[in-house]
Amino acid sequence: MRTQSALLAALALAGLLPLYAQERTLYKVEIDIHDSSAAAGQADRRFTLLVDASKKAVFKVGSRTPTVSGSFQPATAGSMVGTEFTYLDTGVNIECTVHDVGGKVALHGSIDLSDIAPNESGPVAGVRNPTIKQTKLDLETTVSLAKPTVVASIDDPVTARQLRVEATITSAN
Repeated sequence: MRTQSALLAALALAGLLPLYAQERTLYKVEIDIHDSSAAAGQADRRFTLLVDASKKAVFKVGSRTPTVSGSFQPATAGSMVGTEFTYLDTGVNIECTVHDVGGKVALHGSIDLSDIAPNESGPVAGVRNPTIKQTKLDLETTVSLAKPTVVASIDDPVTARQLRVEATITSAN
């Protein structure tokens, strides 16, 4: 009896799967980043994510960079100092959610561009911690489907760096 009930429940759920698949809305999100700084190495970079409506998509490429977050002296005499590390994600980290808003698309996203800068400070506890250069954008905007839209632009007069972020969202269904 128990096996028969489980089988009936599985068949009922299997019947709902095609309905779920039909109701899903998928979007292709293209993020174009134009960075005029010489350190960027690549003037234009494009990142493409396939995003299920109202669900978060995450894209990470780069390195896990260790930094000293603490140290301790073990209780035993003559022991060396122990060092604790925290790892930071450096490189390109993009998170976004997308959902339909009456013919347009709402985009909520976070873009983190980070890199290791040359470290000029002295070592801490014998370990040289990296200096992280970071540009972070949090955005929430509404864009038209299939229309490239500049969602962020930074002109920094101190470094003469120009950064432009453009998003293009199309339906993937």
